[in-house]
Amino acid sequence: MGVPASLCLHGHVAPTILLVGAQKCGSSSLWFDLVTHIKGTVKARATPGLEPGYFVKEQHFFDHDERFRQGMAFYVAHYPTCTRGARARYAIDATPEYLRFPGMAARAHAAYIGHRRALRVIVIVRNPTDRVLSWYGHIGAWRGHGNLSLDEFVHVSLRELRACAASHGLTTESDELWASPCRRLHPPLYDALTGGLYAPQIAEWLRWFPASQIALVTFGGYIKRTGEVLHDMAAFIGQGRRSGAPAVHTHALAGASEPGVRQRVAIAAAHRNAKSTGRTTSGARARAALTKFYRPHVDSLIALLHRPVAEHMFSTPFSPASALTARGLIDGTM
Repeated sequence: MGVPASLCLHGHVAPTILLVGAQKCGSSSLWFDLVTHIKGTVKARATPGLEPGYFVKEQHFFDHDERFRQGMAFYVAHYPTCTRGARARYAIDATPEYLRFPGMAARAHAAYIGHRRALRVIVIVRNPTDRVLSWYGHIGAWRGHGNLSLDEFVHVSLRELRACAASHGLTTESDELWASPCRRLHPPLYDALTGGLYAPQIAEWLRWFPASQIALVTFGGYIKRTGEVLHDMAAFIGQGRRSGAPAVHTHALAGASEPGVRQRVAIAAAHRNAKSTGRTTSGARARAALTKFYRPHVDSLIALLHRPVAEHMFSTPFSPASALTARGLIDGTM
């Protein structure tokens, strides 16, 4: 199942692990755990003075036209050089835009011509309502909310998305929203809502790559069963067996996922703070509206996982991928 050896292109270890998102679903924490606890995984190097520090995690090669035009030699130059006789190494690029933006899978398919079977694509998802709330608290705050409260932000986002959908002959239940002009609304709304339309995003990768090269992870399962997920990821990448076997990477059990644990604690604390400061009603309205909006889209994801095209998709900590249920995703038990 795994990649047998390093993929060397232009003298460098080329990324064979694409952790494509979803954004605000624990992908940064999962990236940290992969590069820290799975032997052989290597991260990128950001060019000092030219690239921000977070480019060690996400290279933005396929989603930035200017970088993509510079070709694979430019891309792989950000990773370690190949060494003859060295043990297998697996470079990882964890750019969340690769899932969020249409056309990224096609670019990866074209760029890796002759080496496509070496790629392993990882997708982590969570309750899309929780993803929006996390987006509002982090990315939205960074970009500026336009003085919109959470309740106002959700109300305006849904209103604008409905209007945009109607103007293009779509409904808010349609998977086509993701690749339509409605995918990205005007600031400060951006793609806060459509980022949680997982079905069409994953379907696009399934259109270009076999399901056996794509792994599905859930945020709830990852946080609660980190060691098991990392064992499974090691098997997917090519470094060991699936969970249930003796631990391949002993560090994965004891110290893994400190960022993930902190994120889980922060989420719980945020919920407690909302209750204690009298914002429960407002938060409840926003959550109810988002839950109603996402219900058909969660169902669409579950339906996708039952289609033949997804039959051989790798999944963890549950298996097969079709075992995922809407309730399990929404309440975080799977």
